Amino acid sequence: MMFSARHLAAALLGACTLLSGCASPPLRLYTLGMPSDQNVQPPHLSARAQTVQIARIMLPDYLDTQDMVIRNGEEILRSPKSRWATRLSVGITDLITNEIATFHPTLLITDQPLADAATLRIQVNVSRFDVDTDGQAVLDAYWAIMPQDPQQPLIRERAHLTANGSVASDADMAALMRKLVIMLADKVNASLPPHQ
Repeated sequence: MMFSARHLAAALLGACTLLSGCASPPLRLYTLGMPSDQNVQPPHLSARAQTVQIARIMLPDYLDTQDMVIRNGEEILRSPKSRWATRLSVGITDLITNEIATFHPTLLITDQPLADAATLRIQVNVSRFDVDTDGQAVLDAYWAIMPQDPQQPLIRERAHLTANGSVASDADMAALMRKLVIMLADKVNASLPPHQ
C-alpha cells in the first residue's frame, strides 16, 4: 500500500496538531525583587560610609528552591506552571537588602562581599514561611545584628508575621509572600542601632 505525498503531508500535519495540543503553557518566572519602575533614590555615600552586610537568608530546605509551593494541610503542592526566577533565599535576601537600603541612603547596605569588615552584619533565619490554600500566610524569623566592634552589644530579635490574601494565581501568591518579606525587612530595619 503506497501513500501519496498528499496523504503523507496530511498525516504529518495531523501529528503536529496533536503535539501542539499537548504542549504545556509557557513557564512563568516570578521574583520578590523591587519593580524596575520603582523610584529609588540614589545613595549618597561618603568615603567613610558605614557598611551593613546582610548575609544570605537561611530557609528550611524544602523552601529554598526555585519551586513555588503552597501548603494544603500537611501536603506541600508545587506549582506546575510557575517558578521563582532564583532560589527563594536569594530573592528574599535581595528584597530585604533593597528595602532596608531605602531607609538609609547614607549607608552602604549590601548582600555582596565587601573588601573590608562591615560595620554591622545581619543574619536572618526564617524558620517558617507558609502560604496555605486558604490564603493565610505565616512567616516566623529570628535575626542577629552583629557589630564589628566587640564592645558593642549583639542585637537579637524575632518576629511572627501573618497576612491574608488571594492565592487564586501564582502572581497573587508571589504578591502575598512579597508583602510578608517587606514586613520582615521593616522589623529588621527597626532593630538596627542608630548610626553616627
